[in-house]
Amino acid sequence: MNIPFYIAEKYSLKSAEDEAAIRKAGVDILLCMGWQRLIPEWFLNYLSVGAFGMHGSNKPLPHGRGRSPLNWSLIQDKQLFFTHLFKYNPGVDDGDIVGMQLFDITVFDDAHTLHLKNLLSMLKLCKQVLPGLLKGIVELTPQQDFEPSFYPKRSKEDGQIFWEMSTKDIYNLVRAVAKPFPGAFTYLHDSVVIIWKGIPFDSHIRWDDKQSGEICHVFYDNSFIVKTGDTSFYVREFEIIGQEKQVTNSMRFHDNDKKQKVWTNLPQ
Repeated sequence: MNIPFYIAEKYSLKSAEDEAAIRKAGVDILLCMGWQRLIPEWFLNYLSVGAFGMHGSNKPLPHGRGRSPLNWSLIQDKQLFFTHLFKYNPGVDDGDIVGMQLFDITVFDDAHTLHLKNLLSMLKLCKQVLPGLLKGIVELTPQQDFEPSFYPKRSKEDGQIFWEMSTKDIYNLVRAVAKPFPGAFTYLHDSVVIIWKGIPFDSHIRWDDKQSGEICHVFYDNSFIVKTGDTSFYVREFEIIGQEKQVTNSMRFHDNDKKQKVWTNLPQ
């Protein structure tokens, strides 16, 4: 399929080169998925049909506007996700709703599986509403009338594991920043250890003589158990960046003198 494409010069789409190229393409409708910038007003006004984007949260909009809602929903141990297709305005995720698809967040989900669910939701919604949008016959619904809330941006550094945390909170962090994201990480001597996959281990098999972050047992396949703030965490898949070649019993992960960030006013 010879589908024309254009690679933007600037993420903001505000350069003269980007505006000229987009105008030349003769675009009538824009579907924006995962573009974490506001669409400039000139572009919104140029489109004959309009710009439409996806945004979701663990409650219907305007709850949870802003950044990284899938990741935040896993971190906060939510059970549902509401994916919206909405019309773009110049503001942040504040346009009228075209359609909505609900899906589960299970204890088995991670960032990868939620992206797959979100992708299927996007395809389902587009299939339902695109014909009507192009004909101008789709009725738009205003967002619910309550005070908007916003999720803040997350960075790679926010994936650090502090082993004094509860096992549940560690598990939610690990799955929230799993691939395709940079991964949850910890420090071992001068090396960085990325924890790609792990699960809560057990509350009855205990290592009360161990400290939080200490490796309790290494298995034949190099998977291992770490003492947490309350029980233990089983690391199934990991990567060591640095001089350390492997983990051994009684090694202890450390926080590298970093302080755990306190997030305030998160949407609940």
